[in-house]
Amino acid sequence: MEARLFFEFLQVAIGNRESLSHELSDNEWQDIFLLIKKHALLGVGFTAVERLHTKGVVCPAELRIKWYALAVHIERRNRLLNGLCKKVTEQYERDGFSTCILKGQGNILNYPKRLGVRRQSGDIDVWTAPLPPSGGCCNSTDKDAGIAIAVQTGKNKVEYVEYHGHKAIREYVRMQYRLQGLNTKPKACYHHIDAPDMDGVKVEVHYRPTFCRSFVRNRRMQKWFDTLASECMSNRISEGFSVPTASFNVVYQMAHLFEHYFEGGIGLRHIMDYYFALKAWQKDIMEWNSQQSQGMWSEGLGTPVMSPSQVMSVFRSFGMAKFASAVMSVLHEVFAMPTHYYICEPNEKEGKRLMEEIMKGGNFGQYDTRDAALKKGGMMKHGIWKLKRMMRLVRSYPEEALWEPVFRVYHLIWRTIHN
Repeated sequence: MEARLFFEFLQVAIGNRESLSHELSDNEWQDIFLLIKKHALLGVGFTAVERLHTKGVVCPAELRIKWYALAVHIERRNRLLNGLCKKVTEQYERDGFSTCILKGQGNILNYPKRLGVRRQSGDIDVWTAPLPPSGGCCNSTDKDAGIAIAVQTGKNKVEYVEYHGHKAIREYVRMQYRLQGLNTKPKACYHHIDAPDMDGVKVEVHYRPTFCRSFVRNRRMQKWFDTLASECMSNRISEGFSVPTASFNVVYQMAHLFEHYFEGGIGLRHIMDYYFALKAWQKDIMEWNSQQSQGMWSEGLGTPVMSPSQVMSVFRSFGMAKFASAVMSVLHEVFAMPTHYYICEPNEKEGKRLMEEIMKGGNFGQYDTRDAALKKGGMMKHGIWKLKRMMRLVRSYPEEALWEPVFRVYHLIWRTIHN
């Protein structure tokens, strides 16, 4: 089927279009369903089914019933995940850590309510940092603060050992496995470690929200994250957990897209998340400008919202400016995003390359059939697959692509030391 028709369908789902350019045949309905599934947009896609139904464009009954059941399941899962995010927050704060829920459940809040509950989520991603010693509150962080962790030092002997910074987080997660009687020793990677599942849901604990492969760019990125950690971890919502501020999120989500683009691929769910992150940020800009014009804002009352020029300055420092212009192009083509949401001018050439990768790979690049045997092979074959992927991306993003094999070696050494 034509990509244009699929994009029209998504525009109907998010409210940027009333109807499709032509009636859909049964086969086209099935094709759209498969594409929606490929990009992990089943719940959001069913909203388009409902809206088109009111216009007399009716999805075949059997497919509509199947689709409805999947949408209801996604809604129920999101209610479960929201409750678990609150549970994780309470547990970690009780044990001496500040937290902020990244990605999935944090992104849902940027969507219109009806769409948000239908966003297809996976695991829980919690960014955490030790609370400051002696009376620190959940609104503050101290990456060098010490946390006492129970460590088994003999057959029937347990002692408390004080750990600091990121090591405190990793040892705390490992302690959770021991307390639950699990024999698994979780393997930490550069930016996160897997905590024990909670009610069957995977929990990723982040000590770094994301990363760049370029060492210089990454150092800048981590400093920027550290500077804004307390602000995000104090941004508490009514559901009982903290989420990133809109200004932080518009930078972080772009960095998250960039990292996954090099790791294996991104799908249209990631792009839709960024569309609504942009809308939430633009709303904050308008509200802040209004407060300023009315003399309602002063130092100490709230936090200034980053301007588009400030966001682009951060993107340039992270080496993501060209990628941002490609994302703007994709947002315009797929979702018909209005021009006033642009952070920068779209780059159509890079946008086409990005779009090709998105449409071939689907969610996280899972549907990419290019060199599939290499991708799923052992360490050597996977390394060859990664090298071939970097060769495709080096034309557009030479710095990040050329640093990738260096970072891979560094990451192997890092994991050996920290595991």
